[in-house]
Amino acid sequence: MPTYSLESDIAWRKSNVDPFRSKSGRICGNTGVKRGTKTATDTHAIDELKNDVNDCQLDLESTNADELYLNARALKEKAVALQAAAEYSKFIGELVARDHVEKIVFERARQFRDGLLTCSPRIAPEISGKDDVKQIEDILYKEFRLLLDGFAKLPVIEG
Repeated sequence: MPTYSLESDIAWRKSNVDPFRSKSGRICGNTGVKRGTKTATDTHAIDELKNDVNDCQLDLESTNADELYLNARALKEKAVALQAAAEYSKFIGELVARDHVEKIVFERARQFRDGLLTCSPRIAPEISGKDDVKQIEDILYKEFRLLLDGFAKLPVIEG
């Protein structure tokens, strides 16, 4: 009659269940041992680790087929993770589509240009009879201030 105990189950699991299949199957020789959480003081070590991992993953010049496959797979998974992070940022509103921003910037620049171009015919009659430079500067200042204030108060364009 078999006996069941937690210790024997744990021992069997450790000897028979390996989620990574083999040590050579891990990317860049990762042993699979969890080293604990990193703290803020380990940032230098984290940067070195990132550089080491990136250098190892970017080695696509190798002739070892297994290593090439693992490096390519790691790069693919990294790209998928970056894409998921970008989609999440877009979903929560931290990231905006480039064409939408370009459209808004173009529209605002066009409005500003049109305001400047219509400004000169409006103030030309006022300036034409003035001889004093200070009076001309005041007229131009008031007109430009009105234009800029109006431009700053334009409504927000929603996509």
